[in-house]
Amino acid sequence: MQTSILCLTCVYWLVLYTAQVQCKLVKCDQTPPQATAEEPSENKGLFKLSVVRKDNDMQDVYLPDQTYVLILKTTNKTRPFRWFMITVEDPDVDNSINEYEQVPVDVGSLKTLADNPQSRYSEKCFNSVESADNFDKEYVEIHWVSPKNSPKEIVRLRATVAENQETWYTEDDLTILLKKDTRRPLDSAPHPPVENCELNSEARYEIVFKGLWSRLTHPRYYPSKPDENGYSHMVGASHGYDYTLWQLGTPASAGLKLLAEDANITIIERDIINNMSATGGTRTLIRGKRRHHPEMFEPSYALFRADSIHHMFSVVVAIKPSPDWFLGASRFELCTRYGWLKEYKMPLYPWDAGTMDGVSYESPKSVTNPTDNIDRVEIGSFNSESPFYQMNLNDLKPFAYLHLKSLSVDPIKGRNCNDEGQEAEVEQVQNEQESEPIEEPRILESKLGSEHCTFSDWYEWSPCFPDEGFCGFGTQIRTRSRLDNAYSKYSSYENAPEVSSSCRDHVLMQSQACYVSC
Repeated sequence: MQTSILCLTCVYWLVLYTAQVQCKLVKCDQTPPQATAEEPSENKGLFKLSVVRKDNDMQDVYLPDQTYVLILKTTNKTRPFRWFMITVEDPDVDNSINEYEQVPVDVGSLKTLADNPQSRYSEKCFNSVESADNFDKEYVEIHWVSPKNSPKEIVRLRATVAENQETWYTEDDLTILLKKDTRRPLDSAPHPPVENCELNSEARYEIVFKGLWSRLTHPRYYPSKPDENGYSHMVGASHGYDYTLWQLGTPASAGLKLLAEDANITIIERDIINNMSATGGTRTLIRGKRRHHPEMFEPSYALFRADSIHHMFSVVVAIKPSPDWFLGASRFELCTRYGWLKEYKMPLYPWDAGTMDGVSYESPKSVTNPTDNIDRVEIGSFNSESPFYQMNLNDLKPFAYLHLKSLSVDPIKGRNCNDEGQEAEVEQVQNEQESEPIEEPRILESKLGSEHCTFSDWYEWSPCFPDEGFCGFGTQIRTRSRLDNAYSKYSSYENAPEVSSSCRDHVLMQSQACYVSC
């Protein structure tokens, strides 16, 4: 008996699956159900399907995982339509001979508006919306959420309208072909990552984080207590190809989780320090000052070095309040075939660490179970409580800018310094140096510059961080700051411009072994 029931269940799901596949792969027949005419009439621009865009948007492309507003309207108010259907589909369905030969591809989904009783999801065709009544209509609005990771380069939006039983229209101005936008995102590096950097020099950079998040720039559901708003420390590292601080589509590390949820940098900073190596991993700890109200719009500065092994950098800055949102750059490539990248300004948009649930800045926190991968905060959300409700990435103003600037390029002893595009600068540095360049410390790269070597007292020791787990032997650190106002904009952990020999040996950080009882 159980075997018979199991077999019947299998047959049922097989039939259901086959029906779904057929619905997905066969071109939707949009002929109005009440039509008495077998063939459509010629449209001649009377009815039009369009995608609402900003003036500077490309008209024939779409960004993945974004919400687009589709407008179906009559261009002559004396000629309304009574019935419509809109379908999003794969154009290759036109050439399908056998509907079972193809594998369904993601073309996104159509969404009806909750406050619009004129439309409903079609039971006739997959990925289709149709008229819910036969009243006269001059204008219909439908939303399309574009596919997130579809391999399809082109999708088709196709509509049909009917004025009455005898007259209906399709094709012409009622069909739109959209290509996937293959341009790099606005918040990405200008050059792709390279595994091997061929530059025979090292570069020193200044990086500046400048926050822009405010009630004026992002008014929807802006936090009710702005005095508590702020950014965490900017923390990151210059690093090699083999190291990843954070990356889209991967789980957040314990350090990123703590930073994104609580603006606490202790674990992520320790991970960076522990991975410092001359042959890979990290080289410089990047650490910029935290900025809270009323100084949120003050820039946060840091300096770091890059070389042919550590030719990338990554940084993160937490947004508070938020569930687990942060800003940053991941695996930003500095090494190009023209030499070290000289300068770049990049807008920053919020990312979701995937560890806490919440749709808005002040949403009640609850742990995400199971944990999601790192992704963009849900831009284009259909949740009306979201600050990004039905909004596209191109419509969203940046939350901050990251400004990167090369300060110098220095030769490496024992190599032929012939980096393309920078020979003159390297040669000049070589001529000016009469002695061997002194190897700079890798731990926190904290050499500071100026003839005046004045320092603060040592700050208190940090908590003891176990080397493994939650107890046992570990390490704690303490720091001090330079008191020279010339470089006060840099955190005490950053390396500022080169120093004289009389100041070079003064350290800004000390570490010692410690123990946490279990």
